Amino acid sequence: MRAPLEQLHDFYQPPPPSWRPQTVGSYATLSILAILLIALLSFLWHRWRKDRYRREALHELAHTDVRHISELLKRTALSAWPRTQVAALTGSAWLTFLNASVKQAPFDSAIAGQLEMLAFSTAEPSREDESAIRSAASLWIEHHQAPRKGEKHVSA
Repeated sequence: MRAPLEQLHDFYQPPPPSWRPQTVGSYATLSILAILLIALLSFLWHRWRKDRYRREALHELAHTDVRHISELLKRTALSAWPRTQVAALTGSAWLTFLNASVKQAPFDSAIAGQLEMLAFSTAEPSREDESAIRSAASLWIEHHQAPRKGEKHVSA
């Protein structure tokens, strides 16, 4: 007679469950999720491409002389608004336009005065003034609300 331990055998292990969807509902859910993912990626791609001018303007802002910041802002605005609306703006009308196109106006009277003075003067601005102008310009570039198709444009 054999010893009782020798008569034991291994447990039967069933095969692991399949990862393949088993029902029509699973396929429908996966299809809907795939469509939503494609739509989300498409939306993000279009938004990224639409905001390219902002990224380029911010990059250029870091390398631009403070005297040319108003020019950079004008080129940025021309990328988003019709030329007929933006190109002729100067002085206080230009600054009003800049402040009107952002929820929180970045160009207060002191910064606006400095920005106008730099366009016509050879005097060097102080570090604080230059920093304030650059941060206001950066804020405007990042947060201005460009008009959408079919919307009435912001006017100064």
